[in-house]
Amino acid sequence: MPRILHAADLHLSETDRDYGLAVFSELVETARRERADYLLFCGDLFNTFVDAEKLRAEFRRILGSPSFEFLYLPGNHEDLQRSGGELSRLDWGSATVLHGKPFELLRRDRGGVPVEFLSIPHQEQYAGYGDWQVPDKQAPWRIAMAHGVVAGMSYRGPDDEGGATAIDPDLFLRFRADYAALGHIHGRRCQTQGGATFAYPGSTRVWRRNESGPRGALLLDIPAGAASALPEPVFIPMTSAGEYRHYALPLSLEGEPPDLDGLAKGWGGADYIDLTFTGLVEDERAVARLADRLRARYAAAVRVLEIDREGVSALPGIASQPIVRKFLEAWSARMPKPSAEGALDEAAHAVWIRAREMALNSLKANLERLV
Repeated sequence: MPRILHAADLHLSETDRDYGLAVFSELVETARRERADYLLFCGDLFNTFVDAEKLRAEFRRILGSPSFEFLYLPGNHEDLQRSGGELSRLDWGSATVLHGKPFELLRRDRGGVPVEFLSIPHQEQYAGYGDWQVPDKQAPWRIAMAHGVVAGMSYRGPDDEGGATAIDPDLFLRFRADYAALGHIHGRRCQTQGGATFAYPGSTRVWRRNESGPRGALLLDIPAGAASALPEPVFIPMTSAGEYRHYALPLSLEGEPPDLDGLAKGWGGADYIDLTFTGLVEDERAVARLADRLRARYAAAVRVLEIDREGVSALPGIASQPIVRKFLEAWSARMPKPSAEGALDEAAHAVWIRAREMALNSLKANLERLV
């Protein structure tokens, strides 16, 4: 039973090479530990072509001579800053770079189970796929590899996913793919249509803000015997990737946050922490001092610490206003309660925080009119 580990969107870069290479090392080790036969990387392994040039020696060193086959499909980021260079002319060691356009077809047989890999590198447009001379399927299983936005699978649309052209899912169904190993969308998702499974593993590491949840890869077992469909892939988290964690923190009138120590207990050294201050305060300088204090205390304990205090307004004398104090007491009493299991209703909590912000801004406007 062949095993496939499917990953994408690592965006290795010189700017944070140690972090990215640590995640790549864990990905390679995961493929070894899980006894994968194939490691498929579906685009944006590097953030730019220049990064690929600079980091290829580290890539070769980490990959080594693995027991699995590393199939590397370039994405749209490998074309950035390319200036005429060719990824296929660089030394990738034991990796196989699938750069041929519009497609390449590889046939493999490990453990007596033939598998075909139909590689479709990132392209400016896919509208002519009906004219592609793709050979008929001869193996029991065909795995397609592509980098782009499959129509209907993006929450935001291709224009918000980094300039990718939408791919019609019929492309994969027409060429009888059983599994579409996809990259480009940084959120993990999986769906089945027309007998084929379409899967995005999400970004392998936290590349930018709002990439919430664990980062990792998908593990897929290919049945040895006849089967009508492939099993669902299993998500394997990369612990070295850390997580993106965002907190909207309502400050007191004196410019103090809720207890951060409790939140910080769950932070890891690879985490991306994003703090957003909200509220109305007596003195904005207290907020600046708070930001400095938090950076001194937590910045070295996490990979990234960002603090946004643009949502805080200042109004001298606000703390002495009885109506403001009364509102805050009533607001605090309506804090959403966690479930019996201790889970927080994040949607209800966000509404609760937003209600405070809106009410304080309204109170501020009214009080300013009275001055």
